[in-house]
Amino acid sequence: MALSKDKFKLLEADLTKADQMSTESTTFWRDAFRRLRKNKAAMVGFYAIVILIILAIFGPISPVNQKNADGTVFRYKSSPVILDDNGVEIPKKDIAYVPPRMPGLEKLGFFDGHATIDRSSFDLVAGQLPNTDEFKELKKPMNRQKLVEKLGIPYHPFEINIIKIAENDEGVLMAKIKVVKTGEEVELPYVDLVSEYSQFKPGTFKLLKSEVDDYGVEVLTIDADFYGIQNIKDRYFWFGTDKLALDNWTRVWIGVRVSLTIALASLLIDFTVGITYGTIAGFYGGTKVDTIMMRITEILGSIPVLVLMIIFLSIKDRIGGFVESLLPGKQGAEQISLIILILAMSLNGWIGVARVVRSQILKLREREFVLASRTLGANKLRLMVKHLFPNIIGQILVMATFSIPGAIFYEAFLSFIGMGLPIPMSSLGVLVNEGYEAFQSIPSMLLIPATIMSILMLSINLLANGLRDALDPRMR
Repeated sequence: MALSKDKFKLLEADLTKADQMSTESTTFWRDAFRRLRKNKAAMVGFYAIVILIILAIFGPISPVNQKNADGTVFRYKSSPVILDDNGVEIPKKDIAYVPPRMPGLEKLGFFDGHATIDRSSFDLVAGQLPNTDEFKELKKPMNRQKLVEKLGIPYHPFEINIIKIAENDEGVLMAKIKVVKTGEEVELPYVDLVSEYSQFKPGTFKLLKSEVDDYGVEVLTIDADFYGIQNIKDRYFWFGTDKLALDNWTRVWIGVRVSLTIALASLLIDFTVGITYGTIAGFYGGTKVDTIMMRITEILGSIPVLVLMIIFLSIKDRIGGFVESLLPGKQGAEQISLIILILAMSLNGWIGVARVVRSQILKLREREFVLASRTLGANKLRLMVKHLFPNIIGQILVMATFSIPGAIFYEAFLSFIGMGLPIPMSSLGVLVNEGYEAFQSIPSMLLIPATIMSILMLSINLLANGLRDALDPRMR
C-alpha cells in the first residue's frame, strides 16, 4: 500500500537536542557509591557491621546489663558481686559457668538458664560437703554409717543407684532408688533422701536418664535450672558466665571491640608501611633501589608470623619497657600484650600490600598524564602523591576491606593456641578458646562468640565484594 507524503507533516526539527545529556553528570566515586547501594548483599553486610559496632560500644553499658549489689554495672575483668534472695553474697564459684538466660526467650524453652549435665547419685544426694577435717574422716569407708547419720539421710550416697525421680498423684516428688548391696528397690520422698548440702533441691532439676555401665558406674543425666540452684531466680545473665564468674554479655561485646581494634590497628600499620614502600619501589622499578627493596620483602616474608610471635613473647618485658618509654603513663600487662599482638601481626603483613601497590605503580608510571606532569616540572614526591597514589585508591580500599576478616581470624587463631591476649582481657579469639574448654557442659560459651565472629567476618566480606564490583570500571 503506497502512502502519500501529503498525509505527513513535520512538526519540529531541533538538532541541538540530540547533543543534550538526558541524565545528570556524575563522578567516579558517586557512581561507585550508587552501584554499591544497589548491591543488596553488600548493604546487608554493611548494616550488620553497623549493628555489631553499636552493640560493641553500648552493649557493656546498656540498660539490659546486670548490676552489682552496689548498683554499678558489671565489668569485663571483675566478677559480679550479687546477693541471693536472702541478701547474702553469693560465692563466685557458685555463679561460675551459669547458662544464658533472657527474659521472653526463656518461655520458649531456650536461653532459659537450664543446662543438661551428668552427675552421680552422690552429687545429687550428698552435695558439696564442707572441706573440714570432720568430713574428711566421715568420707572414709569405715565411717559410712556416721556420715549417713551426720547428713540425716536414710541411705549412704555411695551405696544406691537412683532409678527415677518424678511426682506422684499427690504432687509429691518421689525418688525410686536401688540399694546396690541387696538389689532392693525403694521409693521414698526425694526431700528425705537429700542432705542439707545438696544444691539439687526439688524444683531445680529434672532427671532425664539414669544409666549404670558394665563397671557399675552410675551416670545421671539431668536438666538443671542453675538460677534456681543458686537462688538467683531474679537475675538474668543474657550470655551466661565463665569459669571466673565474669559476665559473658559484657565480655563478648568488649571482645568485638578488641578484635576490631586489633584488626584496624594492624591494618593501619600494614597499609601505611606497604603503600609507602610499594610506591617507592614501583616508582624506581627496574633500578637497584627496586631490586634491593624487593629482596628485603622476600627475606621478611619468609619468616612465619608464629615464629615472630614466639620471639616477641620471649622478650615481652623488654618490649614493655620500650613501649612505656614512648607512651605516657604506666602500661599494664594487658596493654603490653595487645601492642605485642598488633606488632607481631604487622611485621610482615605489609609485604603483600607493598607488592600489589608496586605492580599498580609500574603500570601507571608510564601513562600519558604522568609523563605530561613530569614534563611540566613536577618533582618525584608530587608525582607519587598527586598522580600515582589517587589512581590506586580503589584497589587499596578493596584490599583493606578484605584484610580485616583475615586479621580477626588470625588473632582468633593465636588466642586459640594460647598466644593471644591474657585472661580476663577479652577478644573473640579468647572467648572461643574458653568456650571450647566448656563446650561439653555449656555449649553456648563457644557458640555465641563463634557465631558473632562468623557474622562479623561474613558481613565484612560481603561489603568488600560489593566495593570490588562498585569500584571496577569494567562493571559500569
